[in-house]
Amino acid sequence: MLKLTVSSVVTLVLLFSLCVNANIKDSHTKLQNSRNGEWLDMSEKIWLNWTVNEVTKTITFELEAETLGWVGFGISPQGGMTGADIFIAGVLPNGDRYSSDRHATGTTDPIVDAHSDWELHDARETGNRTYLKFSRLIDTCDDQDYPIGMDTTRLIYAFGITDEIAYHTSARRGTKSVNLRGAPMPEVDFTKLKEHKMVLDMVMPPNDTSYWCSFHKGPALDKKHHIVAFDSHLPNLDALAHTHHFILYNCYGTATTPIEDIMGNYTVDKYLGDNCYLTYDEVNPKPVMWLKDYCEEYLYVWAKGGKPMVFPENVGYPIGYGDQEGKEVFYMLEIHYDNPDERTGVQFETGVSFFYTNETRPIDAGQLMVGHDVTPSITIPPNTDNFVTVGHCGAECTSKQFPEGGIKIFNALLHSHLSGRKLKLRHFRGQQELEWPDFDDHYDFNYQQNKHLNREVVVLPGDHLTYECTYSSVWKKGKVVIGDLSTEDEMCESFLWYYPKIETIEVCGSFYDVELSVADLGITNWTGVETSGSTRKVYIYEPIELAGDYEESLSTKFNWTQEIREEMERKRRYEDHVGICASRKIPGNPDFKVKYPTIATPYEPAETCRTAGGNGLQLGVAHIFMTIFVGTVHRFL
Repeated sequence: MLKLTVSSVVTLVLLFSLCVNANIKDSHTKLQNSRNGEWLDMSEKIWLNWTVNEVTKTITFELEAETLGWVGFGISPQGGMTGADIFIAGVLPNGDRYSSDRHATGTTDPIVDAHSDWELHDARETGNRTYLKFSRLIDTCDDQDYPIGMDTTRLIYAFGITDEIAYHTSARRGTKSVNLRGAPMPEVDFTKLKEHKMVLDMVMPPNDTSYWCSFHKGPALDKKHHIVAFDSHLPNLDALAHTHHFILYNCYGTATTPIEDIMGNYTVDKYLGDNCYLTYDEVNPKPVMWLKDYCEEYLYVWAKGGKPMVFPENVGYPIGYGDQEGKEVFYMLEIHYDNPDERTGVQFETGVSFFYTNETRPIDAGQLMVGHDVTPSITIPPNTDNFVTVGHCGAECTSKQFPEGGIKIFNALLHSHLSGRKLKLRHFRGQQELEWPDFDDHYDFNYQQNKHLNREVVVLPGDHLTYECTYSSVWKKGKVVIGDLSTEDEMCESFLWYYPKIETIEVCGSFYDVELSVADLGITNWTGVETSGSTRKVYIYEPIELAGDYEESLSTKFNWTQEIREEMERKRRYEDHVGICASRKIPGNPDFKVKYPTIATPYEPAETCRTAGGNGLQLGVAHIFMTIFVGTVHRFL
């Protein structure tokens, strides 16, 4: 039986549409055999495929572009020209191939490298398309090249209409974030699965930020099944542009009231839902205000740029068992609509599908949120780079909640908003820091993935996890950034898939106490105000010179000295937090304090290049040997 991933099914459809003759079909056959491939542009003019060999430490690219001119491809630190490692290649009218290894120091013509590390293996033109196959070492140890890490990589591309390498115009260039060295998506046979789709079709609210909750019926199952894959439903450009993220929640009834009696009249066929965070009205409460109280257990989180998620072959998420057996089940879909231009009258579908089977797998999976709770104690000073906020999953929680053999984390979604620059999940055991379960030193807000880890991370009872978020507020031009729900506000949360499933824990995190946070800033009299569509806002009364909205006052009235900035970060990062160790399904949270553990040995990633002084020595004999070896191997393939 042929097994296909969701992405490979899409790839097959897209690739066949490109076949214009036998030569191009041959190259497409090769591309279909790889599990890594993406369009680099929205117009579908450039397709890229890549294969990583972690043994030889090489990466091979196959690229098809809708042009008969030169094609440029690069690896960039931030998605622009500056610092980018660039490869340019093409085919001349007489059939001769050409290529060059270059680097860019700014938005000018890229400079030819002193040492060429890219190797062109094939170049062909057919119809109106150019096909290129080329490779390089993952890390060339060349200062003029950019190393390819395990985290997000920003690719840049450009192409010309002739073979004269000149300015390409904005219509023929772009950038794309990918994870070149990430673990491949597990395989699954979708022909053996059932799909359950939950969709909300409505006019997007005209507000900058809206969190909308709708309620959906699930399948009624007579025995235990397993969910083994999720996928988003975003069928057009409006849905892609305005759906920032969504969370799918499980809904549960009470011992006396079944969930079908609670939700029966409020599913999307009868009730489109409402803003999730309306101010509670005791006189005339809207249905969403009390319905969402029954739907607090995370099931699936999707964020902007996310791809389908498939579970490992021995793991599934259990449904239709225990109290749910033979009964109707219900879910809440919380959608974050991002509408910064406050467009009106824009209607589109946003939804999610899960794929499930009655052929249950040996292991039940669960999801755990690790990070900092969304509170105003996340406050990033204006015009500040490299400001770190942390959330701790402490030993006080893992020692009580985790099973004796621990849990195994196999997938992670690292989440932040527009100020996020670097994200890191750290793992401590005793006085030692272990290898980081996941990190992203090049975080892209528009490319947030449920990322399959290259290894299963075992977290034992008594271990400690810390999620670190490094922010920059420079983009906000003199304004502070606070913890809240808008994309211009901030969050610091990671969502981890693990097994075996624990029923009594879903959130293991912390927060810096809000009372201490405002006192640190010299605020002596304030109040928290509930506002529609948001968390608790802070309003300042005293000192009088800071009176007003917390965010506005700190942006326009506060004197941000360097000493205050540094002390503020130090306290929020290193002093006690209030610990969170709870399940949304089973309320209750122990009262404890948590902070970084005391360690003797911090973890440092291994250096791939050992400098011996100077670029020539840094390349070294090993690099030269590997280049020759890899080139020889490719010529025989």
